Amino acid sequence: MKLTHAVVLTLITLLALIFVFPLYVAVLMALKSAKETFDSFYALPSGLHLDNFVHAWKTSKYPSAIRNSLWVNLISVALIVFVSALAGYSIARRNKPMYKFIYVLFLSGLMVPFQVIMLPLYKMGKMTHMINTHWGIALIYGGFGVQMGVLFYAGFIRGISLEIEEAARIDGCSTPGIFARIILPLLKPVTATVVVLNALYIWNDFLLPLLYLQDKAFRTIPLQQYYFFGQYSSDLNLAFAYAVMGLIPIIAFFLFMQRFIIKGIAAGAIKG
Repeated sequence: MKLTHAVVLTLITLLALIFVFPLYVAVLMALKSAKETFDSFYALPSGLHLDNFVHAWKTSKYPSAIRNSLWVNLISVALIVFVSALAGYSIARRNKPMYKFIYVLFLSGLMVPFQVIMLPLYKMGKMTHMINTHWGIALIYGGFGVQMGVLFYAGFIRGISLEIEEAARIDGCSTPGIFARIILPLLKPVTATVVVLNALYIWNDFLLPLLYLQDKAFRTIPLQQYYFFGQYSSDLNLAFAYAVMGLIPIIAFFLFMQRFIIKGIAAGAIKG
């Protein structure tokens, strides 16, 4: 048992180092000068070049980019939670062929790669004037996020006893009232999971903003970082400093919400 425990601990440590290494490189590059980067990519810096963060802040419109990322995240996640919770409740509580078919349609969307529908999405955005708008890209993120959201919510709600709803209905409570007063408060763990998973994905996504947010005023954090790299030159140190600044809000959010993630996944996905 001791040998097995040591092997498992070693593997976990190696995996942790592999996942942490990119973050280590990002922080290292953000604190180095251009000359030190040229001399040795992985060597420790001789001093902390915090001026990289100052220059990145000034040259990249960081306040505007982080405001855009926050707006897109808030609108998208709110839409995903609202639609997924209602759809998941209806699917979980209606044992009819039509609802089962709708559930399969939601899940089938998970198997469609984004690259397959990338061009039709762009054409649709041009036709409906969704390009360079927060609400336009939020609708797209909402459509993608609802698929997994319904999976989590439907599985979680199936684990909630029907007797609670029947007792409320005997007392004269309507179906919307039961959902709002009884079911919704019980959905906190799975809601936290859906929020965190989608917020992480949307915050770090690059391809969809590249298609939809072409105007400088609407660029998000990952898209704005892209413009540190020109055709003939690039400033790695400023780009990594900007990346570190962009990571701080989402890492803080994840650390605050992490206690809900495992509980929500276990209660939702496994029961489903």
